[in-house]
Amino acid sequence: MRVFVCLLFFIPGMARRSLSVATWGPPVFGVEGMARRSPSVATWVPRVPPVFGVEGSLSICSEPVMGPTELVAGLGSCLYISCHYDLCQAGQDAQLDKLVWIRNPFYENTKKEFMGVKVSEPPRTPEANKGDCSLILRRIRAGDAGLYGLRLVANPSRRNSKDLRWMHRVTVNVTETFTLTWEGPITKTPGVQVEAWTPPDTVVSFPVIGTLLTFEPFWYHDETFLNCTLRGSDRKIIAWASRELQVNYPPRDVQVELTPSLPVHEGQEVTLSCRSSAKPPSHAYTWSMGGHILPHQTAQVVLRAVQATESGPYSCQATNAVGTIESPPTVLRVYYAPRDVRVEVTPPSPIHEGWEVTLSCRDSSNPPSHTYTWTMGGHILPYRTARVLLEATKAEDGGSYSCQATNDLGTAKSFPTTLEVYCEWGKMAAEDPPRTATLENLTSLPAMLGSRVTLRCAFGPARPAPTYVQWLRDERWEADTPGPALTFNADPARAGAYRCAGQNPAGRALSPPLSVIVWYPPKTARVLQSPAGPVVAGGGPVRLRCQVGAAEPPQVTIGWFKNGQELPAPTPDLLLPGPQPADAAVYACQARNDVGVARSPPVALDVRFGPQGVELVPDPSRRVQESTNVTLRCRADARPPPSAFEWFRDDRPLGRTPKGLWVLRAVETRLSGRYRCRVTNDIATVDSDDVIVTVYHSTATILRRTFVGLGAGLSILLALGTLGCFLRRRWQRQMAADEEPVVEPSGTFFLCNKKPQAPGSPRPPRGADDTDTISYSSLLSPPTSGAVPR
Repeated sequence: MRVFVCLLFFIPGMARRSLSVATWGPPVFGVEGMARRSPSVATWVPRVPPVFGVEGSLSICSEPVMGPTELVAGLGSCLYISCHYDLCQAGQDAQLDKLVWIRNPFYENTKKEFMGVKVSEPPRTPEANKGDCSLILRRIRAGDAGLYGLRLVANPSRRNSKDLRWMHRVTVNVTETFTLTWEGPITKTPGVQVEAWTPPDTVVSFPVIGTLLTFEPFWYHDETFLNCTLRGSDRKIIAWASRELQVNYPPRDVQVELTPSLPVHEGQEVTLSCRSSAKPPSHAYTWSMGGHILPHQTAQVVLRAVQATESGPYSCQATNAVGTIESPPTVLRVYYAPRDVRVEVTPPSPIHEGWEVTLSCRDSSNPPSHTYTWTMGGHILPYRTARVLLEATKAEDGGSYSCQATNDLGTAKSFPTTLEVYCEWGKMAAEDPPRTATLENLTSLPAMLGSRVTLRCAFGPARPAPTYVQWLRDERWEADTPGPALTFNADPARAGAYRCAGQNPAGRALSPPLSVIVWYPPKTARVLQSPAGPVVAGGGPVRLRCQVGAAEPPQVTIGWFKNGQELPAPTPDLLLPGPQPADAAVYACQARNDVGVARSPPVALDVRFGPQGVELVPDPSRRVQESTNVTLRCRADARPPPSAFEWFRDDRPLGRTPKGLWVLRAVETRLSGRYRCRVTNDIATVDSDDVIVTVYHSTATILRRTFVGLGAGLSILLALGTLGCFLRRRWQRQMAADEEPVVEPSGTFFLCNKKPQAPGSPRPPRGADDTDTISYSSLLSPPTSGAVPR
């Protein structure tokens, strides 16, 4: 795994120093035991910018320039100053007039502009109001320390608005001596290599310095941290960066876990779990017992009623995207009471007096039998061991022997076995027919399908001995064998009641019957649906029946599966009372007996239903600006799928479409209203809830209508002012016509309103010096005044 590190330093607010680590490679950090390159990542601490609102707009604008305010760089390294500009505050159609980096900027009052040494002029994106303004300083020197500023000037899109002017300042500090080191558990791995390294141009577009760490990841490196630390000459930390390793590895610690733990008794339910630790987690499993592959592919295997025949070493293989690992075998020991108890005679009967004979009590049990009881002819013998030695047999030792075996779980008794003892060698007849015939099984019964079954026929004393054995099944001839044993593969067709017969010239002997039972799993299983075919939701119950073929033993346990998940319904019939749309799935049934399991082919239940969950969703939103294209999406769940969609605004139909889309192009405010859709399929028709779509005016329309309103208001005010002036002048002229001239003693005159006299009798004159009454006929104008004006 290669990790490429570029040093990117900055100090946000002088609170602490940080180091950014840039790495390149594929997205998977590593796989155990494989050298992989890490993905490209750059980390830094972001600043939270203030937020600005633009007048006349519904949007919110951030600072025009985003970037760090203080950085630190190592001597000889590169410095990348991240920068991004946005002209949102100047309006949507703003034009960028000036974008330049200046070193040691200062404000010149006479020119009303920032001055300084020009460092770089970032490329501009035509007709775009945002872009990248980052600055790269290559091969940092001590003299590169200082203040840098980005000057931004933009022409706004609105008339009579001021230009957007902004100065973003960045302080650059340079450290002379530094050491770049790797820290973390991975650095202690054998074979780790660290060397200086400069990434090529294909990795990064600007020159950087860094270190190359090469190591082989293992599973224990997963979720550990790898730190890159920059230290000064005093070993103090200047900056650092951290990366969490994600290592994929194949399954490990794979083991089979038994639940419940030992001991396990026959008939119990046992769960075998395949445990492993893997990344990514294991997704496939394979089971085997004693080297034979089992038909299980899940992490858990459940043995419903475990049998003794299922004892053995179990192993599982766990697989993920990286590899496959097999567990060591875990032995499942099933404990059961003694079975298949039988008596073996060595040498085989018949024998002669004086011979040494061994009687052995054979059985199958777990744990092994610890107590034995012997009987002869129904009489209990004083023997308590599995083997009985008769050193010098006598005639009275002949008879029918049985043994009983006992362990901690139970007791079982054998069939009787006859021991025949000849009295004297010389007194035996020339010909003697077989006295008895006994049939015994040498393998455990019932026999499992495919296993080997061996039956042995034993005869009493006979002279001469039978030359062959005749075998009968269900009283019909089955086979002839030259020896006393019959062996065949267990199959249901070979099951039945067996007998053996032996014959010599003196006579014939026939054994009692012995039932051979062959156990086998259910031959078939299939799902029957009633009623058949597609069903309508809520239309009545649907019954699924699991039909099981022949099985031995015939007692089976039924299990149901829905979409591969087992259902808690261990009955032959699965009743769906609705059914409901959620009942539409793929069903299968499983029949299990003590031997094995049969699973039916999957059957798909087709439940049809009308539209459900009908919903109208406007895109991009319910509140949109005029001239925007609005797509109305009608969503619904239905089976069969909807065949038609109808659209309404304010309860008036808009149209009909085959798909759930209706597009409103360049919407206007008059298109605001309540919208809904109607969905139809072969089952039903359903309407959605009403959705209110609001179309609001754009900023341009608001300003245009505002200016039109102001113009109309001013026009009305001007008309009213003109009318007022006209009426005032008219009123003044009318008032002047109702006035009389009045002459003052100085020879001038003025007009005053004539006071109306109260009604009544006229007042008589008071005399010659009554001055309250003026006679215009007695008024004389001065000589130079001319005629009296009207």
